[in-house]
Amino acid sequence: MSDKDTETKESTTSQEERTPTFCTLFAVWFKPDHGARRYQEYLIEASPIAESYGARRIESLVPIEVFYGDWHPDYVYLVTWPSKEHFYSFLKDPHYRAVARILSEAVQKTDVLFCLRY
Repeated sequence: MSDKDTETKESTTSQEERTPTFCTLFAVWFKPDHGARRYQEYLIEASPIAESYGARRIESLVPIEVFYGDWHPDYVYLVTWPSKEHFYSFLKDPHYRAVARILSEAVQKTDVLFCLRY
């Protein structure tokens, strides 16, 4: 077997054996005026709490144009968690609950999708 065949086989095997990671995909619509600023303040306070539950932000995006469809969030980001239970524990954390009040001041709407990342 050539080196190239070995590399291909190892690459395919590692992809097949990879365990999916639980993720949350957040899409956020800010309130006019100070929503984006308040949401940034929320992230600064909430992120360390989420990290204590194993959260890791993978990607943050600011959509600039909708090519196809009718979905127009102001901000989209993906967070990995050790499990769905870790995410739920984070939401119940008393420190997070105190910070979560900022959300009502910052956002009009938030969509949260549960995803698996392979």
